[in-house]
Amino acid sequence: MIRSAIRSLGIPVGILLVTLCAIQLLVADMLGALTGVSARAIYLSFAIIGWIAGAIIICRLTEMLFWNQLGRSSGRKTPRLLIQITNVLIYCTMGLAMAATLFNIPLTGAIATSSVIGLVIGFAVKSLISDTFSGIALNLDSGFGINDFVQILSRGTTTRIQGRVTEINWRSTYILTPENSMMVIPNTVMSESIVLNYSKPDRMGEFEMVVSLDFEVSTDRALRVLSSVIQAAARENDAIWDVKARISEATGNGINYKIKYMLDPAKLAPGKAKHLILGHLLRHLSTTGLALAHPKIDNWTAEPQDYGRFAEVPGSRFRLLNQVQLFADIDSATLHQLADRIARRNFVAGERLITAGDPGQSMFVMSEGLVSVRIPQGDSELDVAAFSPGDFFGEMSLLTGEPRSATIVAVTDTIAYEIDKTDIEHLLDTCPSAAETLSMAAAERRLSSDKARSSRPPEQIEAERISMAGKILAGMTRFLARKLPKPELAQIGSR
Repeated sequence: MIRSAIRSLGIPVGILLVTLCAIQLLVADMLGALTGVSARAIYLSFAIIGWIAGAIIICRLTEMLFWNQLGRSSGRKTPRLLIQITNVLIYCTMGLAMAATLFNIPLTGAIATSSVIGLVIGFAVKSLISDTFSGIALNLDSGFGINDFVQILSRGTTTRIQGRVTEINWRSTYILTPENSMMVIPNTVMSESIVLNYSKPDRMGEFEMVVSLDFEVSTDRALRVLSSVIQAAARENDAIWDVKARISEATGNGINYKIKYMLDPAKLAPGKAKHLILGHLLRHLSTTGLALAHPKIDNWTAEPQDYGRFAEVPGSRFRLLNQVQLFADIDSATLHQLADRIARRNFVAGERLITAGDPGQSMFVMSEGLVSVRIPQGDSELDVAAFSPGDFFGEMSLLTGEPRSATIVAVTDTIAYEIDKTDIEHLLDTCPSAAETLSMAAAERRLSSDKARSSRPPEQIEAERISMAGKILAGMTRFLARKLPKPELAQIGSR
């Protein structure tokens, strides 16, 4: 602080001392005699420079000893506008005092003349004056300050502006938008607008999003799906936390649900957070076969089905398996047969689906909810990933009988379909060529987690995939006791 004060005051103090010494030592008379210039003119030049230096010193001392100290005691940075207005008042006062002292101008006349001039100028720049006083009011009101994240709604319009306040000066307020663009808003407009300050009273604010679903969707199922949506978004970005889903109201189109979450706008803009949550929402709705409520006329040709808390929507099994990468190349008829055989499992939040190290002969396909993937780390478990609707896990235990490599725990109430050894055996009896398809897909899944894979040439990547598929196919032969449709692939894997 001392160094800053020395740098700020050093030059004007030095100039003031030099001018005072020059006046005291009658330098003006000596220079006048040498140059022929009027000694009075030289004296006035030194005096004016001294007055200006004195005004600068007073302005900087006022800023350091008053405004900066006030900012430290209040915990807020003093707006530059207040400092600038104080400086103008000091300069005007020093100018009048200098005029009265050096030029013997009566203060009464100077004030009267300046008032008339100010009146004329005021009419010419009334919008600027209005913005200036609005800026003063905005700073004194303390409704928002520098670095606050705000939303501005102009009266009489539906236009909303969001962003972080970066500056409030004489005329305008500067807003940095989430698109990294600078929005300049006149202070008069700001003072007449409705401002929602997300940074007060706390930088963390609660946000909400309304989602409307049909009456046919049970509230338990809707809350399960929406909870998994917001949980998945919170896992992707830690700026979103304290998430929950609640029933809001019943409307003519369906039931409105509110997704609520805490958010720090300084870390993640509300618009980007909404984009992230909507992306997860659309994915979950697509996978679960649900749709947003909309105006419609129901024309029933049969009694409507009641989809309870864990009721199953017809055709949902096939739609789900058809989206799974592992079964992407299986024909529809065979996939329909598999869909009819698999078992539906319901899990409550906190329940373990599988445990690392346990023997297993099945895999799971996520239908609804959210689960976390945990791997052993000493005496505890490390949460490394999450699975949402459409994801699958446990395929190596199903195909080769390997022990479980990770623990899967339900984060929300979860529905998953279990495919066991007998289901795969029936699939291979019906379609023996599916063995190669499954082994290639499983190999691709296992190798996709290799981060260095993208830097290798395509030929090497394909060779690795075929080699891994051969190993998996050989393991399937031993575990499922089935003949290979293409022995050469297994031979590649056994090398």
